[in-house]
Amino acid sequence: MNLFDLVLSRGRRMVALQGGAVAARLAGFSVGDAAREAEIQAQALRSFKQRFRPDVVFSLLDLTVEAEALGLEVDFHPERPPSLPRQDLPRLKRFLELESPDPECAGRMPVFLKVLEELAIEDDVLWGAFATGPLSLLDRLAGEEGWASQIETEADLVEALSFATAVVGSYAAALGSRADLVMVVDPAAGRLPERTFARHYRPYLKALFGIVRSAGAACFYHVCGDVSRLLEDMGFIGMEGILLDPETATASAAEVLPRSVLIMGNLDGERTVRGGSEEEVRWETRRILRSMRRYPNFILSTGCLLPADAPPENIEVLVEETRNWKPLEGF
Repeated sequence: MNLFDLVLSRGRRMVALQGGAVAARLAGFSVGDAAREAEIQAQALRSFKQRFRPDVVFSLLDLTVEAEALGLEVDFHPERPPSLPRQDLPRLKRFLELESPDPECAGRMPVFLKVLEELAIEDDVLWGAFATGPLSLLDRLAGEEGWASQIETEADLVEALSFATAVVGSYAAALGSRADLVMVVDPAAGRLPERTFARHYRPYLKALFGIVRSAGAACFYHVCGDVSRLLEDMGFIGMEGILLDPETATASAAEVLPRSVLIMGNLDGERTVRGGSEEEVRWETRRILRSMRRYPNFILSTGCLLPADAPPENIEVLVEETRNWKPLEGF
């Protein structure tokens, strides 16, 4: 059964948690250690799953993995995902001369593959993983100068996007052969004009999502912020689902996107789950569920990751409210 059919046949709303950082903290580990040690991350995620009982659990969000495999330095932190420090980088053209990293042995790519392998026996939940969007990988490789200033011709853009898609594609395929879902996170795409996204970038995303599907996983796409202006084009890039931030209304998105696309979101993990009371989490969860009552193709989640210090009681409330939400007619 594919994911879309599973969501519609479950008989209730499903809930997904992007809780890698929370899982590490609750298990007594630093987020940095979980990002470097597969055994630590797997142990933390296993305990997290057992405590909160969601339908989908994502591994730790780490958008430095592909860049690190290409030689960039990474900073690790106790309570937030790894980041890229300011560093002297060669021109983007130099990166394009490199071979695409082998996910089985390059950098920390094998860490995240091993996490999924260790969790595979936990088949009472769907496991998700993250990959960086091709444009966002280019953005990181270009550093402060930015990728756009280093692209002089359309041929340069084709070469750069082809390289980035190959790098992300090989890693995403390795994740997809072990996970149920792969979430492609692509913050840089949110800065593209609609015409540029549709004409120049959409073909590469479509190819990437096809790679993930061929590996055996459903592919979701996430661009930070309000993506309302891009939704029409996003609906035709071959994704199984989309994760929306709180800035994009889920019900409005459901009217634009094809009904075959799953919508995930969009509780505010920072303001509501981390900073709100249990009652505020309860009412905000109910508000989102109520707004999506006519759309069966919906999975409740936070719009982005759960901060490491999100109160576990608030997480329990959002899972409980979602699981207990009255079934929709036609489910």
